[in-house]
Amino acid sequence: MKTISLLLLGILSLAAPALAGAGGKPATVYSPGGWPTLHQDPGNRRSVDTDIRPREYRYWQALAGATVLTAPVTSPDGQQIYVTTGLPAGNSNLHAFSITGTALWQAEPWRSPREGVDACAILSSPIVDDQGDIYLSDCNQVFAFRPSGAVKWVVDLPPLQHGDWVAAGDHAVNAFTTAAFTADGKLVGVTNFGDVLVMDRETGRTLNSPYRLPGVLPPYATAEPMPDSVFGNGLMDPAFREWSWQLIFGGSMRSANTPAVAASGRLYIVGSGAEEGLGALYALDVVPAAGGLRVEEAFVTSIGLGSGSSPALSPDESRVYVSDEEGWFYSIDANTGAIAWKVKTKAAAGAAAVGRDGMIYALQARAPAVVAIDPQGTVLWQSDFSDLIPPELPSSLLFGEPVAAGNGNPTVAANAVLVPVVYGYTVPVLGFTAPVRSVVAALDLQTGRAVHDVVTLPGDSSGITAVLPDGTIVSSIGDALTSAINPLQPVMNLLLPDELEMMGSTGGIQVAIPVRD
Repeated sequence: MKTISLLLLGILSLAAPALAGAGGKPATVYSPGGWPTLHQDPGNRRSVDTDIRPREYRYWQALAGATVLTAPVTSPDGQQIYVTTGLPAGNSNLHAFSITGTALWQAEPWRSPREGVDACAILSSPIVDDQGDIYLSDCNQVFAFRPSGAVKWVVDLPPLQHGDWVAAGDHAVNAFTTAAFTADGKLVGVTNFGDVLVMDRETGRTLNSPYRLPGVLPPYATAEPMPDSVFGNGLMDPAFREWSWQLIFGGSMRSANTPAVAASGRLYIVGSGAEEGLGALYALDVVPAAGGLRVEEAFVTSIGLGSGSSPALSPDESRVYVSDEEGWFYSIDANTGAIAWKVKTKAAAGAAAVGRDGMIYALQARAPAVVAIDPQGTVLWQSDFSDLIPPELPSSLLFGEPVAAGNGNPTVAANAVLVPVVYGYTVPVLGFTAPVRSVVAALDLQTGRAVHDVVTLPGDSSGITAVLPDGTIVSSIGDALTSAINPLQPVMNLLLPDELEMMGSTGGIQVAIPVRD
């Protein structure tokens, strides 16, 4: 099932906000609590100063039965986390917990397209400002909440235009994937159909004149059929599974990505290009105009097949990194749009991580889990799990040797690269990995060798690993893999060696808090 690998990579290409302050430091409007937005760092680098070492953790889990595809984010004091789901009407889709696992509050259950946070929140990570206020999008609205859970404001997103795909019947869908903050503290987002909005954080008022990305509207994605079981069994609202599938595979909508915003104020957005089947990196400047602000194109750089990955900035903001669905990884001059270099990898469109030293780390499909590239475009290593495969997984006459398959985007720590992986067996012909164990593993920064399993996960991550300053590890459990192959579980349980069983779907989040030495 090539579809399963591509599904995971597609999910990981979504919702990657990237903003940076001078010298790559976070803009002060972001919460200082450790992980304020999907990819932690305003430069979309997923890079932290925390050391990772073998230690004991105390675990708690929540939201079982609901798929979580975005990273939980933290309050300014690091003592609260916020997470979104995609549950049907009658349920809440924004949840607040204490860092130790106490349920604090949730948004009012949604009841209609205009009442409450609906199921499109599943692909909109909350973002948190330095006052603790929380911002997120659903299908057709943007919400701001106070730290207490009180609603600060709600505003409508732009309506569909002629020719836009109707994703969910009379429930209009033109969502932000994930919002972001501009360098001067405004809220910014790009909708599924390419509408760019710059908004006042206090009121929700749109400040810019209308602007829509000029790329062609991609055709409905049919190359990879949607598995009947993916995100099924109540993991998300079935009415929005088709929308999420099209978004993941770059069909029917112009943008599946969120802006990177440099200290200069320039926005970088990846979306569909001027030619069908191609993507583009758009550099946009927001400038004063009569009555407000105007969005102007600084440059448009074509990239390969598909809408590409969400952009990541180099530490000095001189380069923007993106990849396409054919595995080409690009370094693009942030000022001119010129392609500085490109290198062929197995990194299909997905957001890369960038270390403090400028090293770049990307998840790969049907290849070693992680590839490392230096700032000059040289591939330095691919991850090696040969020393870390669990000994309780024997060789199989049917499936051969056990394998480790990447199952989430990498995060760069002070002394290691962390990556979610599943251990299991490659199923011949169908080509997917049947998972029997899920972990977050640590890779050596210099060699890519897997050195130890950091935490065990109850399901497959399919997402982001958040690492907080004290070493707490927060994992989303998206279950893209396990839900897609769920109908095969009874058969696989009969075929796996030594009475091993294929993992089922659990959903939810897991928080692993280090036990003090």
